[in-house]
Amino acid sequence: MKRDLMLMEAILGKFLEAPEPLLNATGIAQRLNTDQAVIRHHLHLLQDKGWVAEAENAFWRLTNAGHDYLEGSPEQGISLKSLG
Repeated sequence: MKRDLMLMEAILGKFLEAPEPLLNATGIAQRLNTDQAVIRHHLHLLQDKGWVAEAENAFWRLTNAGHDYLEGSPEQGISLKSLG
């Protein structure tokens, strides 16, 4: 399966805009109208970066590093390129 950097960015955005701290792949897939297997794969890629962590019972959370990434500014080099 190919990595989709735009999808990774969209997943991070869903964590940031969610009122609850934990999301599961099913909920993210529904919100993004994407297959659950694709979402799970990209959650693991985001976990490799340290930006999300698997919490419990198949739920995921945004890490402190994930918040730092999302709060970064373009002059700090925070962009889709930093996902790759």
